[in-house]
Parts: sequence; C-alpha cells; structure tokens
Amino acid sequence: MSFLVGITGGIGSGKTTVSNIFVHLGYKVYNSDDRAKYLMEGDSDMVEKITDLLGGSAYKKGFINKKLISESIYNDNNLREKINAIVHPVTINDFNQWVNQNPDDILVKESALIYQTSSYKELDCIICVKADQDIRIKRILSRDKHRNEEDIMRIMRSQVINNKGDFKPHYIIENNGKDLLLPKVISIVEEIKSKV
Repeated sequence: MSFLVGITGGIGSGKTTVSNIFVHLGYKVYNSDDRAKYLMEGDSDMVEKITDLLGGSAYKKGFINKKLISESIYNDNNLREKINAIVHPVTINDFNQWVNQNPDDILVKESALIYQTSSYKELDCIICVKADQDIRIKRILSRDKHRNEEDIMRIMRSQVINNKGDFKPHYIIENNGKDLLLPKVISIVEEIKSKV
C-alpha cells in the first residue's frame, strides 16, 4: 500500500510549485484540479448532470465553459454545492483508481480542497503551503490575466475551511518568497521517506 501525501493550500499559495518539486524528485502527483476538468469533459454521466444543472451553455463544442462554471461556483454558494456534489465523488473515485494503478511507495495528491472535501482522512500525511494574501493576489494577477482582484477574493472565500478543528497538517510550508522552497521540500521528503 502506498504512503499517500496530500499537498494543499489556497489559490496562489504555491502548492503546484511544491507539487512540481515532487515530480522533479521522481514522485507521481495526482493534480485534482486538472483531473476534475478532464473528467468534467470526458465523463458522460458528469457532462449530462452539469448540463442539466447549468443548461446547454455549460459546454462549447464538447469543452467545459470555464467562464460560466467559474462564475457559477464562486458567485452562488448553493450552485457551488450542487456542482461539487457532482464533481467531487467522481474525482475521489478517479484518485482511488489512480492509487490502485500506481503501487509506488509514495504517491502525492495536490488539491486546494483536501480539508473541505474530507479527503484528508484518506491521506497519510498533509503538507499545507501558505503565503500572505497580498502575495497570493499578486501571483494570481500575474499568472491569470483573465482574473481581477474581486474574482480572486471570491475564490479565496470559497476555499475557506469551515471546520478549523479538521485543519491539522503534518507540515506547513511558508511560501512568501523569502526562503527557497527546494530545501524545505527535500527536508520534508526525507522525513516522509523515513516513515515509509
């Protein structure tokens, strides 16, 4: 059985950068956002349910209408819960299949919503990547040209952990740009390897 590591953090925190370091160190990483988008376009049952919920404009030529989905998720809590109820179970099942197909000693899951979806319960170790809000906003504005500060704040609010008692990461990586990430990640990887 693989030792499952979760990497989490809010938008703009640098969790993908940390995940990429794991990849460069030779570990397989399941990117929940990427897989969810793939499944939202490739899983016919999910496509049907999302179309029923949002209407025919949810897809354009077989591709998800990202703008509509984004506006739906971040502007309407009720609609976000309905979309999450469609997407999260399929994505969690997809992750479990991925784990079964990859019998490596250590596997990594990247997700902004590890605590919000309770998937932390299935993981052996959680790494939380954190950065100050102003730094996160600057990163996102330079990376995602289609977003404005109001959009970013909506996303950040949607990623808040409601039950703070569940938030117990094994490691917290501060990523405010003051220290190099690589030595921090290598140190954590060495500790994880000693547990496997």
